[in-house]
Amino acid sequence: MLLALTICSILLLVVSALTLVRNDFWVFKVFEYPRLQKLILMAVVIAGWALVLDQMKPAHYVIFGLLVCAAFYYAGKVFPYTMLWPTEIKRIKAAEGICSLKIFSANVLQTNTEYDRMLAQIRETDPDIVFLLETDDGWEQAMRPLLQKYSHHLLQPQDNTYGLLFYTRIKMISGTIKQRVKEDIPSIEAVLKMSNGQEVKIWGLHPEPPVPGENLYSTAKDKELMKVALLARKEPLPCVVFGDLNDVAWSHTTKLFRKTSGLLDPRIGRGFYSTFNAHHWWMRFPLDYIFCSTDFGLVHMKRMPKNGSDHFATFVHLAYQPRLEPEQSAPEATKENIKEAKEMATQEVVE
Repeated sequence: MLLALTICSILLLVVSALTLVRNDFWVFKVFEYPRLQKLILMAVVIAGWALVLDQMKPAHYVIFGLLVCAAFYYAGKVFPYTMLWPTEIKRIKAAEGICSLKIFSANVLQTNTEYDRMLAQIRETDPDIVFLLETDDGWEQAMRPLLQKYSHHLLQPQDNTYGLLFYTRIKMISGTIKQRVKEDIPSIEAVLKMSNGQEVKIWGLHPEPPVPGENLYSTAKDKELMKVALLARKEPLPCVVFGDLNDVAWSHTTKLFRKTSGLLDPRIGRGFYSTFNAHHWWMRFPLDYIFCSTDFGLVHMKRMPKNGSDHFATFVHLAYQPRLEPEQSAPEATKENIKEAKEMATQEVVE
């Protein structure tokens, strides 16, 4: 048993140490995703060590001690996404006269053809904004019923798993589809005017992740996220960023995005809301996000049921409440954070 515990502990320590290396290569990024799973495994192995304390030698105590330290480190990283942590966005009640944004965002899985299930979820939540990713021509055709209700839209179906469909019933003052990093990786940028005349800036994203066989580096993803973070930081209008960001909430890149942009995460203090993989309950991560500026409160947030995709859709109901701005603390960026974000935003993409 000592040998098995030693091997398991060393493996956990190695994959944990890899996430501390600031390198764009996929090996150093992929192990950031299952931090909760690794924390659970660490707890199990630590419990195993506790059963054989009387048999342990000095080397075993060193390994055991390092594993305990790693477990505490990981617990600190995931703890903000539990209900034991203070919420970052205040919950408010929906009321007549309060302008709100109801956002439905989903990575549909390009090969998924269960179109009716997606339409049913959209009808159920009755969102103001619908943002669908991994959409090809088949998905655009299937979603045409939405055009009857959503008069403003930005549509770019593609067959490379990066197509997008954006619909809104809120007046769109301006809206464009941009390729911020690569020509075949689109995103949206728009300004919407709510019913009270207040304009809101939104970004919808689906950056390219580091995946062996496709792209071995996270450079493109990090670059796109930092470009938008720097734009949001300077934006005078209320802001919302949503989509499949292909990164976990506790990664260095996502934390830097939040600090640089100054946007809030409604999941903090409420739960993981893990959206991928919908097919495997034991290996799920929070990859789909909706961030907002400090002048929004949270009415409701929900991870939708399965819809045929490998992602769960997310629904968030935000209410525009400028009075909340002085009460909600945005993440603060240091000069070093801003410098790093600018370096990421201008770095050459590594294929």
